[in-house]
Amino acid sequence: MYRLVIIGCFVLCSLFTLPDDAVAQNDPDPRGAFLRSLAVPGWGHHYVDSNNWNRGKAHLGAELSMIAGYFGLRARASNIENQYLTLVNLRAGIDITNRGRTFQLAIGDYNTLQEYNDFQLRSRNWNRLIDDEPENRWNWASERDRIRYNELRSDRDRIRNQLPAIIGLMAVNRVVSAVSAFNRARDINTPELTITPFNTDNGESGVVATLTLRF
Repeated sequence: MYRLVIIGCFVLCSLFTLPDDAVAQNDPDPRGAFLRSLAVPGWGHHYVDSNNWNRGKAHLGAELSMIAGYFGLRARASNIENQYLTLVNLRAGIDITNRGRTFQLAIGDYNTLQEYNDFQLRSRNWNRLIDDEPENRWNWASERDRIRYNELRSDRDRIRNQLPAIIGLMAVNRVVSAVSAFNRARDINTPELTITPFNTDNGESGVVATLTLRF
């Protein structure tokens, strides 16, 4: 995972250190600017004007921050999961590495398999009974251990639930960056008309129209 992040950063650095004549044109293509920033936020701004792309730097910085945050949260969630898997193995005597969510929830709610099945029988939830087999039996050493297990699972789930939001923000950042780069490429060669009033020494007044073309 971290190797992919390093490779990705290397690719980004390569894109932004290409010679100007490899990516820039006298008349930047708005569509090209849009697609570049859609692929890598900020790249389109760099393509339009490599000497003045502060807006692009902001989008690129946000992208890198969110990528770092995403992988940081994933690593944190994985670490917490390993903690509660080890805890349940040592303190409840069962391996739940490849067990389903329903089984893992049952372990967090009841101290033993017998206690769980007794409750389901009293509630007539026949379809929720778990076979009384060695690989399904657990027995928590203490109530405190079971509570700790639930806390760790909740922390892991809470962190994982944040990951889709980060991906969504990354998508929004790319779209906003792409639209901004498109507009800048479209407007960079648009003639700029400036109207300046003037007064002469003999009392005459008027205006001077200046048409600026950017190349």
